[in-house]
Amino acid sequence: MHCSVLLSLAFAFGAVAGPCMPSASEASETSSSATSSADSSSLSQSTSLSALPSTSSTTDSTVSSSTFDSTTASITISTSSTTRSVTSSATSDATTSSATATSSPVLGNFNAIAQGGWADGTPARLQPPEYGSITLGSYNPGNAPVGVLSFEEGTGSLLVDGNKICGFYSPYLESASLYTCNASPRSNEAPVTCDLGQADGGLLKCSAPAMTCIEDFNDDNDPVCYATGGVWSYFSAFQLLGNYFLLHIGSLAARQGSYVPIDLVIQAV
Repeated sequence: MHCSVLLSLAFAFGAVAGPCMPSASEASETSSSATSSADSSSLSQSTSLSALPSTSSTTDSTVSSSTFDSTTASITISTSSTTRSVTSSATSDATTSSATATSSPVLGNFNAIAQGGWADGTPARLQPPEYGSITLGSYNPGNAPVGVLSFEEGTGSLLVDGNKICGFYSPYLESASLYTCNASPRSNEAPVTCDLGQADGGLLKCSAPAMTCIEDFNDDNDPVCYATGGVWSYFSAFQLLGNYFLLHIGSLAARQGSYVPIDLVIQAV
């Protein structure tokens, strides 16, 4: 401001004294101006709230700079504005997952239907004691009804018509015939156990301990058998008559040997 006043007074004196001053050239006119401006935008912040938290903020910042021109004695103040926009959002997805445990219905009573071989399509039957075996095939000498099978709860032992079923072992064979267990188990018999959780329409899966047997002529011809530590889990049929088969469980070698390989299909009743 002080500089501007002095310049103004000098200009005024020159204008008054001009006609009295001899001059060979025109006096140069000097002007000075000082201009300053500062524009600033206020800092603004907006926050929006929707179903999920979301924030957005915009910041306007103004930077001022000044320049002094010694030739024109002017001061120029310029401003530049920079706008920064920052947007932040928080998204929260709440997902509820429910674990649905599905399991097949507990298998109750069922029939066992032969699949494969000459006994194909015939049901397993528990013959009377004089016949001493579970049979397959169309020939039914003891007029036995279709066997109703089930699993003993907890042990998985195979039951036919409520009777626990055992494998009966013989020397030199890798299979055992199936019939009702004795009240006092002998060394040549062992219970047949089955996988729990089997379903209607599936193949029956059971097993019996693998055993090796020797003759014992002092024990009413009952052999003495010892468990080998393995298991036999293959069903087969021994053909006794034309269409009359005795059900066996044994090794794969026995199934592929002189016996008729079969499977048993579960048919719930």
